[in-house]
Amino acid sequence: MTLRAAKKRYRPESSGGIKDLREISVLVLHPDDEDGRNLIAQLKRIGCQVRVQWPIPERLPGEVEVIVLAVSPESLATNTPWLFQNGTPPIIPVIAYENPIIVEALLQLNASAVIPSPVKSFGLLAALAITLNQSRKAREREKHVKRLEGRMAVMRTVQQAKIILIETKGMSEIDAYNALRDQAMAKREPVEKIAEALVKAHELFQQTS
Repeated sequence: MTLRAAKKRYRPESSGGIKDLREISVLVLHPDDEDGRNLIAQLKRIGCQVRVQWPIPERLPGEVEVIVLAVSPESLATNTPWLFQNGTPPIIPVIAYENPIIVEALLQLNASAVIPSPVKSFGLLAALAITLNQSRKAREREKHVKRLEGRMAVMRTVQQAKIILIETKGMSEIDAYNALRDQAMAKREPVEKIAEALVKAHELFQQTS
């Protein structure tokens, strides 16, 4: 395998993220001042689809991919609990200074990058790219965890069904699994579906007996 082929093979999916910035929808939550207008102009220059709203709404206004938020004690004092909830789009804070309250807010917002105020052209592109990349990685981790949890649930159901056959039919563990597999093949169903049906039937029988 050549070096070029190896690089192509192992190139991460997020390598095209810079190009993706031209397609993303960005919600800007920033006062209508010079800094805010400069921020909006630079985002549009990058090619982002920009929506602007201020003050911060009590609910997320529609579907967006990234939120750019002016963080200050005043903005944090508004009734905006949705900003800190799971499922909220990734947030890039714009901060004018640092203090314990602001830093704590950045941690609660789970920010991957920040934009210093006054907003300059330098750093905005990197903040967007890093935030999107970290958000995508987080989604992939969540999907991976859910797949693992699903597999574990299937394994538990099959094991539970085997125990039922062992206890009620006097089968060995191998014979119990073979019985489930044979039923699955006969009915052209996955083993876990046969196991789930057996477990539910057994639970129903236990409740009515």
